[in-house]
Amino acid sequence: MISMKYAPALVLALVVPGVALAAEATRPEPAPKPDASRANGFVTVACNPGCEGIFVNGRSLGPSPIVRAELPPGTHKLTLRRKGYEEKKVEVVVKPGETALLNVKLSQQAAPPAEPPPDIAARVAAKMIKADGFLSLVCDPACDQVIVDGKRKLGPAPHTNVSLPPGKHEITIQRKGAPDKVITVNLVPGQSTAFKVAMQIEAERTIPAKAPAPPQPRR
Repeated sequence: MISMKYAPALVLALVVPGVALAAEATRPEPAPKPDASRANGFVTVACNPGCEGIFVNGRSLGPSPIVRAELPPGTHKLTLRRKGYEEKKVEVVVKPGETALLNVKLSQQAAPPAEPPPDIAARVAAKMIKADGFLSLVCDPACDQVIVDGKRKLGPAPHTNVSLPPGKHEITIQRKGAPDKVITVNLVPGQSTAFKVAMQIEAERTIPAKAPAPPQPRR
């Protein structure tokens, strides 16, 4: 048998190790450390002169300067714009937790040449040669319909400065009760040709009155 004077020591020896084991079993695990490689980085952009719009991967960051705009790590394409200046495109490499600094100088757009290049001047000259002519037509009395080349109807006359291709055109003039009249006009580029056409019907023609007889002498 175990003597009573050694009993407390034996109980303590049995109990203390159990407490230690329980405490060790319930100790919380340490939180996982964040992956530094996945942390975002930053970019700061300054323009000279100031940009009206800064776009990164198609998303607008607003006008310059841009201070510590947060971006995922990696390579990003930036587009910088200002009216009257050439659009600038640059690439920036963003590293986790770091700030990339960009200072971009914009270039003004080139002024247009004082004189057009020869090929443009030739095209302009050719277009001037093919310039339309103009037709003005008056009917007496008014016409019901004016037809150009048998297909284009201009409507009732008068007509002023109708634009037509240069060259010869057949003009048909119609009025109810009167025979059609057909005239041929030759239009000159850039010039106006005018005509006046009589379209009286038979009932409107006036018969000249007879001259009065001379007075007879008195007897």
